[in-house]
Amino acid sequence: MNQYYQTCFDELLAWSQQHGAELHPSLEIYNDHVSKFSIRVKDSASDGLEPGFRAVTCPVPTTLSYLNALVDGPINLSESSPPPQQAPAFPPRFMQSFPPHVVGRYFLIKEYLKGKHSFWWPYIRTLPPPEQTSAWALPAFWPDDDIAYLEGTNAHVAIDEIQANVRREFKQARKLLMEEKFPNFLDFTPVLYRWAFCIFTSRSFRPSLILSDAAKQHASSLLLPEGCQLDDFSILQPLFDIANHSMTARYAWDTAADPNACQLICRDAYQPGDQVYNNYGLKTNSELLLGYGFILPGTPALHNDYVHVRKRHQPEEADASQTDDDDDTKPKDFLISLRPTSHASSLVSRSRLSHHSPGRRRPPSRLASLPYFLHFEPALVDDLASALVASDPEQRARWERWDRDDDHSDPANNNSAPPPPPPEFMDLVERVRGMLGGKLQYDYQRLKAVELGGEGEGEGEGEKGALPPPKNRNQVLAVEYRGRCEKVLVAALEGLMGGEGAEGGEDGSGSAS
Repeated sequence: MNQYYQTCFDELLAWSQQHGAELHPSLEIYNDHVSKFSIRVKDSASDGLEPGFRAVTCPVPTTLSYLNALVDGPINLSESSPPPQQAPAFPPRFMQSFPPHVVGRYFLIKEYLKGKHSFWWPYIRTLPPPEQTSAWALPAFWPDDDIAYLEGTNAHVAIDEIQANVRREFKQARKLLMEEKFPNFLDFTPVLYRWAFCIFTSRSFRPSLILSDAAKQHASSLLLPEGCQLDDFSILQPLFDIANHSMTARYAWDTAADPNACQLICRDAYQPGDQVYNNYGLKTNSELLLGYGFILPGTPALHNDYVHVRKRHQPEEADASQTDDDDDTKPKDFLISLRPTSHASSLVSRSRLSHHSPGRRRPPSRLASLPYFLHFEPALVDDLASALVASDPEQRARWERWDRDDDHSDPANNNSAPPPPPPEFMDLVERVRGMLGGKLQYDYQRLKAVELGGEGEGEGEGEKGALPPPKNRNQVLAVEYRGRCEKVLVAALEGLMGGEGAEGGEDGSGSAS
C-alpha cells in the first residue's frame, strides 16, 4: 500500500476506534492488485484465528445513511428524545419529496463537499474519489464503448433502467434544491450523484440486518417520518465494509453483544497471510456484476451463473440496483441455472426453493420436477402452468390432485427421477416446454446478434455487427459474463429438449444432488 493510502487508512482506523470501533489485533487493512483493499491476517501473527473470532466492529455513531440526513449529524443512541431544534440536512420540502435512498445519496455528497470539515471525512477520503471514475463506476456507468459488450444480456436491460432512474432522481432533486435556494446547489453534480449511487450500491447494508433491536427502536420511534420503513434505505458501515465477499464464507452479523454496534463474527479459520471475508449473501453473477462490478468463477463445488427472468406483471421500474438492502426473502424474478437448480453446487437456486410456496415450504411440483425443467426455477414452471390452466377449473383441479400425490418428493433431497405425467397432462407439459423454449431462443438470438472479435462496428455476421476484441478490464469482464450467459441458455435448451446436458455442469458432466 502506498504511503498516501496507508495514511488514509491509519486515520480511518484511529477515527473509528475513537468512536468505539474495533479491528481484531491480528488483522490489518491490506492492498494488492487483485483484491484491492481488503482485510487479512497479519503475516506476523503468531497463530491463526479459530472460528468464532470477532473480526471488526462498527458502532452506530460512525455509520452514514438517510438517518443522518434526518438529524444532519451522527446518531446518538443514548438520546431518549430528539435533540431540540434539530434541523435536517436539507430543506423540509426536499426531505419530504424524495425517497430515503435519494436523500441518503445527497447526504453523502453533502458530506463529501465539506471535505475535512465533515465528521465522516476520515471514512470518505478512503472511498474511491469521484474524479477517478474507473475506480468506482459500476457497469451502469461504464463508458458507452464498454457497455456495448453487455448488449443482449440481462445486465444490459438493467443498465438502461438504472441509468434512467439515476438521471431522473438527480434532475428532480437538484431542481428542488435550486427552488429552495439551497447553498451551493450547483456543486451537486451528475458525476457526484452517480458516485454516491455506486458507493451505496456496492458497500451498504440493510438496516434490519445490522442494527440492534435498541437501534431499530431508536430509529423507528425517534427519527423516521411516518410511513418510512426501516429497510427503505441502506447504511454505510465504515471499516466494516472493507472485508471482501465470499459466498461460502461462514459468518454472523452480531448486534446482540453490543446494542450500539454491529460485529462481524467469522466462523471460518484463517491462517497468517489469509484474506478474511465477509459474505454479502447469495447473489447471482448478474447481481454481483451490476451491484459490485465482479463475477465469481465456477468450480465443481459452486457455480453462480444464472439468467434472470422477470415475473409476469413485474413493474418495469423495479430497481435492479439493490444489493445488501434487498429483501432476499421475497424473490422478485425467476432463475434459469447453468446446472440443475437442485444441484449441490447451485447455491443460489437451492436457497430459493424454500420460497417456491411461501408459508408452506412445500417441494417443487411434479411438473417442475420433470427432467425437462431441471435448469428452471420451479416457481417459473408452475407460474406458466398455472396461467395455462387458469381458464379451465376442472383441469386445474386434476393437476393439483396429481401434484398432491403422496409419492411427491423434493428433488433437492432425492436422487430418484419423478414418474412421468399422466397422458392427460402431456399437452400441458408440451405447452410449457414451448413457452420456455421460445424464451430461451429469443434470449440466445438476442445475445448472438452481437459478435465479438471483429475489427469494429459493422463487421461480422451478427445482426448488429461485431465488436473488436476487448481491450480493457471492463470489456474483458463483459465478454466473460456474456459467455457465461450463453452457457446457461445452451444448457437449459439442451435440458428442455432432453439432451445430454440436462444433468451436467459447464461441460455437461456431473449429476444432481
